[in-house]
Amino acid sequence: MKACSVYRIDDVVPEMNWDNFEKFINLFGKYNVVPLLGVVPDNQDQKLKVAKKKEFFWEIIKKMRDEGRVEIAQHGYQHKYRTKEIGGFYKFCGFKPQSEFYGIPYKKQFSMIQKGKEILRNYGLDTDVWMAPGHSFDKNTLSALKALKFRAVTDGIGVYPTMKDGLLHVPQQVWGPVKSVIGVKTICLHLNSADDKMFKSIEEHLKTDSNIVPFSEVLDQYSTSQYNVMNFLYKGVFILNLLRK
Repeated sequence: MKACSVYRIDDVVPEMNWDNFEKFINLFGKYNVVPLLGVVPDNQDQKLKVAKKKEFFWEIIKKMRDEGRVEIAQHGYQHKYRTKEIGGFYKFCGFKPQSEFYGIPYKKQFSMIQKGKEILRNYGLDTDVWMAPGHSFDKNTLSALKALKFRAVTDGIGVYPTMKDGLLHVPQQVWGPVKSVIGVKTICLHLNSADDKMFKSIEEHLKTDSNIVPFSEVLDQYSTSQYNVMNFLYKGVFILNLLRK
């Protein structure tokens, strides 16, 4: 598969910034780009509640999915940070030490993920793609995801998707539009705080990059891939760039 980019939109909840959400969704539709929405099944994070709760939230998201305008990932369970822990590599990279799952026993994680999955299923939004709040999870999370029949995780620093622990890990490296020259670039957007500058930069990217694909296309193309060496080298370059700053 040639180099490509994927867009994902985090923190999709009934109380999100709907003006921004609709504005960006319409922009993606204009250029026939299908973003991956990280839907929080039972949002309990007050920081994500920035607007009046949208009536018929679930019907709106399902309609968009059914029309092929978006794809769906399960974004944690309640987006409620329960520990102040994070994986060593992410800690080194400066990520906030906070997690909904990291460090929690397997049975508890399994129950949380299962409850979230059932909520999405009940609203007709069943998915086998996982997105962790705070980019933080551990071995117990992955074991629970595998047991609950998830196929993929959208996270991690790397250049190519790779199979690990029975799941396809699709790397997520950037938080703004970047054209991929090798492998897969996943661009993570937080629309509650997006401004006009971000909107314009994304529109320019959508105009000029013909290699922006849905997450599902990456999942199908790399379903048996093994690029551990390439990802290890990429992490080395990533760390060197951090040290230079």
